[in-house]
Amino acid sequence: LVLSQLLKHTVMVAIDYCLARWTSDAISGKTELELKNCSHCEDFNHSPYSKVFSILCCLGIVLCLVTSIAVEWTGLKVTKKLHSSLLNKIILAPMRFFETTPLGSILNRFSADCNTIDQHIPATLECLSRSTLLCVSALAVISYVTPMFLIALVPLAIMCYFIQKYFRVASRDLQQLDDSTQLPLLSHFSETVEGLTTIRAFRYEAKFRQKLLEYTDSNNIASLFLTAANRWLEEYIGACVVLIAAVTSITSCLYSKLSSGLVGLGLTYALMVSNYLNWMVRNLADMEIQLGAVKRINGLLKTEAENYEGLL
Repeated sequence: LVLSQLLKHTVMVAIDYCLARWTSDAISGKTELELKNCSHCEDFNHSPYSKVFSILCCLGIVLCLVTSIAVEWTGLKVTKKLHSSLLNKIILAPMRFFETTPLGSILNRFSADCNTIDQHIPATLECLSRSTLLCVSALAVISYVTPMFLIALVPLAIMCYFIQKYFRVASRDLQQLDDSTQLPLLSHFSETVEGLTTIRAFRYEAKFRQKLLEYTDSNNIASLFLTAANRWLEEYIGACVVLIAAVTSITSCLYSKLSSGLVGLGLTYALMVSNYLNWMVRNLADMEIQLGAVKRINGLLKTEAENYEGLL
């Protein structure tokens, strides 16, 4: 999984770099022709660049398919192994285990937790690895284009570490608050629909409508704070990265004669760092919540089996 992700993002960076180099060379060739004022000179040859660009794009498409297959195969393999181990443990568990453990808890391990491991964790893992590698590759490209960015990268990385450390805790709590306020809203709505005849008979429409609005407001408040926290992380860190990258790129372009294509490449990646970093932290927080399903299943896997040594 990690190898396929590394290869895919390496090819993606190579595609962007090839496009930036193609643009810079084309502009330079056109400028030279205008300075020479030569009408019979040959135009810039785009054929080598287009061939390399096409090959890299095809390779990137194949690697995207390989990455998707690797993610699904990894999740399926882990789920089958955990489900098989859990089933064997529960079947061989002693009777005192079923007397002390609620049946709903056992069913949730086989249903909700296995569904989380089967469907949600692989997708979150893929998004987390993709956003992390995109963020690292973006910072690497910016550092390659403008080496002066490395000077500001160390304090920026320290600042990002402490910000995400506090943000992950707040994001996880806000996500749980959003989920906990959504359940009463859905339950009240379904109960209202089922008992609509009785509510109309006793003329309690206004009371139930007001209760539904209160549950909706509670859920909207949690969602608003969660969205505001995510936007704050994206805008604050992203603005710092874009500012530093823009200043260093413009300075390098003025004094080091940096090509316009590479400057555009660095600024493009700088504008995307905020989005990548936001998704990386959010996926990391989601992964911490979803791995609770694995923790609960591992708790049942420690159940001691019944002693059948005396039976034939």
